[in-house]
Amino acid sequence: MRTDAQIGLMKTFFIVTKAEYPSFSNIIRISFGLVLFGAFIMYFFNNTILAGIVLILLGLVLFGMWIKPYLRDRQLYYKRPSEDQMDTWLIEDLNKTIKGTAIEKLRLNKNTLELENFLIIPYPIYWAEPGIDEEAILKRTSENGITYYSVWNVQVIALTKNYISYYTCTYDWINNLVINERTNEFFYDDISSVKNDMQIIERSLKGKTYVDGDGKQLPPDKLTATVFKVLNMSTDSLEVITNLAEMGHSPNIVVSLEKAVQALRIILRKRRYDEEQEPIIVEKNDDDETDENHTNA
Repeated sequence: MRTDAQIGLMKTFFIVTKAEYPSFSNIIRISFGLVLFGAFIMYFFNNTILAGIVLILLGLVLFGMWIKPYLRDRQLYYKRPSEDQMDTWLIEDLNKTIKGTAIEKLRLNKNTLELENFLIIPYPIYWAEPGIDEEAILKRTSENGITYYSVWNVQVIALTKNYISYYTCTYDWINNLVINERTNEFFYDDISSVKNDMQIIERSLKGKTYVDGDGKQLPPDKLTATVFKVLNMSTDSLEVITNLAEMGHSPNIVVSLEKAVQALRIILRKRRYDEEQEPIIVEKNDDDETDENHTNA
């Protein structure tokens, strides 16, 4: 379960940057001057020891005021969660928050749905998205060049006995907010083609200016999307983006649909051409689950 401490660490990961040593400002010059002057009058004037101590203490207080922000930021930076920890937390939240929501929205029977039949496919968002505060759209690039994001588009595919169900939403990860939900459903008998494809999508990325010096509008960035596409007889399509190469997000979050595509093709061929090939997707029966429970007991 997400805790306030975990949420705070997640925010810190995106917001806190490596602490820069403070510049040699006037405040540090004054503090050093007071310490030196205090030591000077204490050494040369016996009757002004108290005044010297006061000046030294005042100089040290000013030095503390100067160095404190740096020490605080340095501590926050090194307390940040690791990249692997962020990946782990994201995967956990996708499985807890999105999985349950998708099963409910698609009205699936979770008791008969095998794990390999149910795929969660996220890709990062770093552009304006309806319902998401721009301040919540964050990213951070690690030293190894991998970029981590706070907002995701999450797609879910569920392969059941007779149809393929699809659910998608926008997920504000830090705030655990699910919006822009959509669902679709294709019966296997209505599907005309299944394929993996590459296509270009255009997005105006946050923090970039798309106007040149003359005020002319510039085109958005072009992103290369790896797409799993299902087309039905009525030409309606279901498109699942499995990767956006230019976004550079963690490979731990990229989901391969190879098995799902292979399983779906086997199902379609068996239904249409009665090919004798065992499908990869297996639906669990309630009776089987009962027998399994008795066996485990």
